[in-house]
Amino acid sequence: MAQIRPLAPELAEVARTVNNEVESRIAGDIIELRQWIEDQPYLTARTDDQFLVGFLRFCKYDMDATKKRIDYYFTYKTTAGDLLKNRRLDDKVYGICRAGIFATLPKPVGPGGPRIHFTRMGHIDTSLYTAKDIFRFITFRSEIEANTDDNWIISGVLEIIDFSKIPYALLRQFDANLFKKMAAFLEYGVPTNLVGTHIVNASMDAQIILNLVRLVMKQKELLHIHSSLESLQKTIGKEYLPVEYGGNNGTYEEAMEHFEQQLNEFSDYFDEDEKYGVDESLRQTITTTEATVAAGTGANKTTSTPVSPPSPKCKSSFNIWNLLSS
Repeated sequence: MAQIRPLAPELAEVARTVNNEVESRIAGDIIELRQWIEDQPYLTARTDDQFLVGFLRFCKYDMDATKKRIDYYFTYKTTAGDLLKNRRLDDKVYGICRAGIFATLPKPVGPGGPRIHFTRMGHIDTSLYTAKDIFRFITFRSEIEANTDDNWIISGVLEIIDFSKIPYALLRQFDANLFKKMAAFLEYGVPTNLVGTHIVNASMDAQIILNLVRLVMKQKELLHIHSSLESLQKTIGKEYLPVEYGGNNGTYEEAMEHFEQQLNEFSDYFDEDEKYGVDESLRQTITTTEATVAAGTGANKTTSTPVSPPSPKCKSSFNIWNLLSS
């Protein structure tokens, strides 16, 4: 029997009807996926049940798509060293946590609905944190949620971002290449689906950046810009907003305390994270018996095994594979 968390009835129904989950097959699918990982000499990946079922659920139990996404997840973490060089918790991670920038709200949009993230851009102190520091923090948060939040995996995430008092110095750091690298990991790597981004209190400068963001979004309808807090409340529902924004979905202080507790609980997880990834030299020298037979050589032959991008729910207007090597 697979060692995974039981789902709330509403979320289990979403997993069954949308994610193609068949309870009696979960354990077998996890075993098959784990065996595939163990058979790849170039890939060192986590293989616990809860981690693997998250990727299976996101990929709707398409085994080939799940393998590709896991491959990319660990390939990115190995390749993007400039963004993910240090996987250990440090003062910057805890500082961003305590700054009141990010909040994962306790109530999703209904028991079987998406998780809600709330971000206050004006709380970013650019004398302490860069855009890369912020993205690094987001990767820590996404990995914790990949291991703990079933709504986040099965039903996706709804992002709400307050752009009031956003430092202009931060806006200047978001060049197109950095944004694309960040978007690639969130879109092709982590097992969640963005169901919408809602912006409130955006200045004219911020709207220029948002228009650049829109240019690299294939699903432009996912980005909503609200002219007022009242518009946001009407669209999302007050019951799903934090107390600071007229809602009753917890406070920022509570969210910060909860996430710091999670960081502490995952300290060992991140300490050991550097041992996971890919060895491209081994990937390139895998002996492919099928290719040898097809070539009719009668002898083993080493071939290059290119990585191909994962396909389910992956919608992007740029080539991430060329991007990562740029």
